[in-house]
Amino acid sequence: MQVTIDIEPRTYSLLERIKDKGLSLDDVLHEALNKMETEEHPQRKMSSEEWIASLKDWSDRSPGEAGLSEDALRRDSIYNDRT
Repeated sequence: MQVTIDIEPRTYSLLERIKDKGLSLDDVLHEALNKMETEEHPQRKMSSEEWIASLKDWSDRSPGEAGLSEDALRRDSIYNDRT
């Protein structure tokens, strides 16, 4: 498959250096994508109990109120031309 992409000049320069070293751009990109796919995300290391505790902690630190009254969220206050 052939794909055309726009890249920044700095990135193009880096790709040219890789090519000049005799490395296949396809192999380099494939390796980079595999690395990104297999990197451990912090939440993947958590057990379900730890993840739930983290979520509850985040929820407790979040503001409890949306800051808008129920009246402000009513359709007629959002769309003045509609009733």
